Amino acid sequence: MNASDIKIGQRVLVLPNGLTAIVVGRPEYWTRPNVKLVRIKYENSTRFERMINSQLELLPIEEQYPAHGGNRKRKETI
Repeated sequence: MNASDIKIGQRVLVLPNGLTAIVVGRPEYWTRPNVKLVRIKYENSTRFERMINSQLELLPIEEQYPAHGGNRKRKETI
């Protein structure tokens, strides 16, 4: 995934562990020019991480939230 394509609020698949996450931060500079760190939050968890942009895969439009063109609704956990 290119760092220029990443937007806050998008749902992504984290390739190393197969979990779904939400992008919560802009891509940050790292030591190599074509590698960026992206802050994510795993769904249904309180866990935040920074992942390399090449380890993230954007989920299809149908699985995105309405702000990004999808029809996904957030599940109420209470």
